[in-house]
Amino acid sequence: MPFNTHFGNSEPGGADVVELLDKGYEENTERERWQAGDLMLVDNVRTAHARESFAGPREVFVPMASAVHLAESSPPNEVTGG
Repeated sequence: MPFNTHFGNSEPGGADVVELLDKGYEENTERERWQAGDLMLVDNVRTAHARESFAGPREVFVPMASAVHLAESSPPNEVTGG
């Protein structure tokens, strides 16, 4: 598939970079089987998100809110993991 991946300095990232990123995403992907009535909330600041192909009807509800600065949140957000 075509890709458009660049570093922060606007230089393009090659196929090797995209392959490394894809591997990292796959190793850290959590998959759950959806059931009727399920709800997913996504923090766009802390989460990489996407969707895989599916069959059937789809409903999307997207509420929006004002920005929240993480440094001002309570309790403070902690980063954990290895």
